[in-house]
Amino acid sequence: EFYIGLRQKRATGQEYAELLHEFMTAVKQIYGEKILIQFEDFANHNAFDLLEKYGTTHLVFNDDIQGTASVVLSGLISAMKFSGGSLADQTFLFLGAGEAGTGIAELIALEISKQTNMPVEETRKKIWLVDSK
Repeated sequence: EFYIGLRQKRATGQEYAELLHEFMTAVKQIYGEKILIQFEDFANHNAFDLLEKYGTTHLVFNDDIQGTASVVLSGLISAMKFSGGSLADQTFLFLGAGEAGTGIAELIALEISKQTNMPVEETRKKIWLVDSK
């Protein structure tokens, strides 16, 4: 009863894609190339797709995926300095595979790849995700 938004179903499929594309195009036209677009609380199935789709043409950021991941990775790098060893020596297990968990896992894999010059496909084998699905 306290909801003040439009009482209608959310757009999905082609309608959703067209709405987002119109928004992304308009924001860039109005505010310029250097506008940062923050995707916040997008559903898991949309969040990664939007970053991939617009990451090459727009300055985009998703806090759930990238922000949380950067904080966790910095903590892991600091912990390795105290405990010795490297990220590549570790195996990582995640309970949950939502935006935050998969974002963290992917950033860890990318960092290990960067540190070791191993392909990211290989570094992903050190990371396990367990989810209810």
